[in-house]
Amino acid sequence: MLGLKPYGLVLVALGIAVAIFGLVAGSFHVRLPGLQSEVKRPLPGWFGRLWFLVFGALLIYLGVRH
Repeated sequence: MLGLKPYGLVLVALGIAVAIFGLVAGSFHVRLPGLQSEVKRPLPGWFGRLWFLVFGALLIYLGVRH
């Protein structure tokens, strides 16, 4: 199948799983320091999805190039 080695197949499968999780996940939060304690602030939905899609695409690219 496309001449991919087992390690490359694992990276491609992981990349697909990460991208799908990013598209399906509900909301993303980031912990920011506050005056009294840490505060969880929501990120815009598109920004969190973008990070997951970029990371998934990078894993797929590395899997195909390996």
